[in-house]
Amino acid sequence: MKKLFKLCAIAAVASIAVLATGCGGGDEMTVVTREEGSGTRGAFVEIVGVTVDGNDSIWQEAIVAPGTSVMLNTVAENPYAIGYASTGVALADDRVRVLPIGGVMPTTANILSGSYAIQRPFIIGYPRANGLNELSEDFFNFIFSAQGQAVVSARGYVAVDANAPQFVVTPGLTGTIVVNGSSSVAPLMGHLREAYRALNPNVEIDIHGAGTGHGITAARDRLADIAMSSRDLRESELEFMTEFSIAIDGIAVIVHPDNDIAGLTVAQVRNIFLGEVTEWASVR
Repeated sequence: MKKLFKLCAIAAVASIAVLATGCGGGDEMTVVTREEGSGTRGAFVEIVGVTVDGNDSIWQEAIVAPGTSVMLNTVAENPYAIGYASTGVALADDRVRVLPIGGVMPTTANILSGSYAIQRPFIIGYPRANGLNELSEDFFNFIFSAQGQAVVSARGYVAVDANAPQFVVTPGLTGTIVVNGSSSVAPLMGHLREAYRALNPNVEIDIHGAGTGHGITAARDRLADIAMSSRDLRESELEFMTEFSIAIDGIAVIVHPDNDIAGLTVAQVRNIFLGEVTEWASVR
């Protein structure tokens, strides 16, 4: 590791400050995880196997980063840190370095072929009982159109429909659509909003990245028209929600750019986030 130094990261986003305690000396790792209820955390734990008796067993001394931006900021400010984030945002942020897992980088081609192991769907959904109103249905149709899926591909994610139909603009639409949920899906949703509003400038789309669980609850309670999730919906959620995959995303394992570790295996990542491996020297 090049020129490492002690640093306890202070990550701030949207007026939320997170004090990154527990930074170790020497070669000790600083493990950073998302908050409980995060769709990204849930998918990461399940895919990597960070569980004991089927339960989330992320190391208790791990720093909790509430949101994608906080995760990126925390890892970017701590040369000893290791965390995880959506591939689309991680690869676009040169303040962090994305590691190959099992010798495979989370590129679009590798995610599509299945050779990159840590991947999950990006989901949108709405309450079955309420359905979609006219505006939300139009935006929904755009997401699954050729134009919408082109936005997905252009942003480094894997499109779910290579033969999607062309979107046909409905003139005269006006109003506001509220979308809430995963902070990992929110950046992609923002790009979809921009492309949609270029065709429908009188439609506003408010996007809130409050987390997967919050988005599903907001949609259920009619506080949001569409929910975003960075994991498959649970059976209890599917009792009242309808889900659709809009893209496939890799979960990137990220470190500080000064960390010269060549890569990790899934087993090593699992052991790190279980707290069974705590020093970088153990995985070099």
